Amino acid sequence: MLTNGRFSAPALDFAKSQRLHLVDRKFLAQWASGSRPLWEILRAVPPPRRPTSLS
Repeated sequence: MLTNGRFSAPALDFAKSQRLHLVDRKFLAQWASGSRPLWEILRAVPPPRRPTSLS
């Protein structure tokens, strides 16, 4: 879930119980600046796979 605002404490609790990824204005700014890839900002998102000779 993405917002240019902030998430309330109940929203954070609900997201955790539902295994949702939350992106607030802080994370959105980091992602939009291009300084860090999404999988580093949201640690639960795996990095992209490296190509293999079979791909």
